Amino acid sequence: MGSSHAISGAAAWVAVTATAVPALGLYPLAPSAVLLGALVAAGAALLPDADHHNATIAHSVPVLGKVAAGAVETLSGGHRHGMHSLLALVGVITATIGLSFVQWTPQGWDHPLQFGSAAAVAACTAFAVKVLTLVKSWSTAWLVGALAAAAVLASGPHAVSWLPVCIGVGFVAHLIGDVLTVEGVPILWPLRWRAPRFVRGLPIVSQVWKANGSFAIPILGHAGSKREWLLTLPLACYALWGLGASALVVYGPI
Repeated sequence: MGSSHAISGAAAWVAVTATAVPALGLYPLAPSAVLLGALVAAGAALLPDADHHNATIAHSVPVLGKVAAGAVETLSGGHRHGMHSLLALVGVITATIGLSFVQWTPQGWDHPLQFGSAAAVAACTAFAVKVLTLVKSWSTAWLVGALAAAAVLASGPHAVSWLPVCIGVGFVAHLIGDVLTVEGVPILWPLRWRAPRFVRGLPIVSQVWKANGSFAIPILGHAGSKREWLLTLPLACYALWGLGASALVVYGPI
């Protein structure tokens, strides 16, 4: 399921930012930013599942990954609880903005090095290339992430000003995907609002507004269903189309 989340994150980023293909145009960026941001958004789309001990992120670093995922799982109340909420979305975006202030200007340099943003880019890129099986090992995934981080460090201070938006787009793509499953997500966590008593027994209400406070529009069935993969296929095609068109703008015809 991690790959479907990553693909949805990349497709969402293309839809929001690309100018070389039909897109929403909500946050238009240069094609180079679309290319790098697609990998970052794909990795960010895995962040909500940091609350699961067997998620992709839990395997990213030996021992420490599982320890971190276990801690997040405990603090957020378990899988598909706190990390799958609007509160977590705000927290992740705020943390990304905070990382942008972690910088240092070496003597003789004309711009600060964005170490915080570079670290976020490295991690999300590593998550993305591994879950999409673009590389085989985590060591190679982190090498790719390090190269992306180096590009950020070599760029000017505003090169990744779009990073908080990118992380948010990937995170939201994951939440939307989970809302479309039977299990749903507790989007208003830690609030546990239930449907009003007089409509609670209606079948449609019980499917959309669950007793545990989760919301669902279960058109995809259960998580990991065939319907989910049928949706993932056109999303993958759209993402590849958008990235290919952006690459042609940046690098020209091959």
